[in-house]
Amino acid sequence: MQDLRPTVWIGKQGCTATMIDEIVTQLKKRKLIKVKWLQNTEVEPEVVAVQAKARLVEVRGRTMVLAEKSRAPGTPGTPATAPAKTTAKAAARASAKGSARSPEKPAVKAAAADVKPAKPRQTGMMKRAEK
Repeated sequence: MQDLRPTVWIGKQGCTATMIDEIVTQLKKRKLIKVKWLQNTEVEPEVVAVQAKARLVEVRGRTMVLAEKSRAPGTPGTPATAPAKTTAKAAARASAKGSARSPEKPAVKAAAADVKPAKPRQTGMMKRAEK
């Protein structure tokens, strides 16, 4: 999965219907895609996989790998795939991640309003002109 490059990026608007359509389109072309999302965006990989009718292969940090869901095992032309295994370690990690996040997030806009704008850097020409 490390060689696979992200083909879908979820931005600050979150996972919209347009994003789901793009994921479905790319899954038809590639069969396996990598989706990344921004740090300030809340995305539930399981929900995205269900909405896109895809199989969630792997989640690491803010990156997920989705595969095309096979129609039915044994159908001619479609490979029979085994269901994704969930280990006890992965389940514990997912539950720890969920409990580590606080339900209340600090207001980002309020913090940004407290920061003073930086002064423009003076170049040598500007310094000489002041003298």
